[in-house]
Amino acid sequence: MSTPAPNKSFRIAKPADVTYAVWDTTRFETSSDSWVAVPGAEIDLKLGQGRPSLGAVFVATFSAEALCSAPDNNQVLKATVFFGDQQAEPLSDNHRFATARGHVEWSSHTLIRTARFEPELALRDVTARVKLGIGRGTPGNGGVQNWVLKIERFNL
Repeated sequence: MSTPAPNKSFRIAKPADVTYAVWDTTRFETSSDSWVAVPGAEIDLKLGQGRPSLGAVFVATFSAEALCSAPDNNQVLKATVFFGDQQAEPLSDNHRFATARGHVEWSSHTLIRTARFEPELALRDVTARVKLGIGRGTPGNGGVQNWVLKIERFNL
């Protein structure tokens, strides 16, 4: 049996060093096919000299009521978490969060993403931000409301 690549899995045998959370009830919608930050869905995180740790593993959980709509019912709302400029894992071109298919209504959805930053002395801004986008090709829009972003930090 082969062992998974180190960047595809990890094991943590202790509770999180710090857990952060932020939430809001405000509705935010977008029709952009580029990544757009959800206002307020961010947690200020720093690494480096003089900080709680020089490196860390972060586990992000984002949960929200989501809606996606399109004239032909063939559209998706994508969602992911960025840590600084780095998109969290799993990293792909297919981050479906909600779909326009079927009877369109607000429904609850959750995603989990992770990022690992190796120890470095230089100060790094790795602020976590939730970003949304609409799939390419078909016009549509999507959004979230009543969302919560939780970040668990495990220092290296």
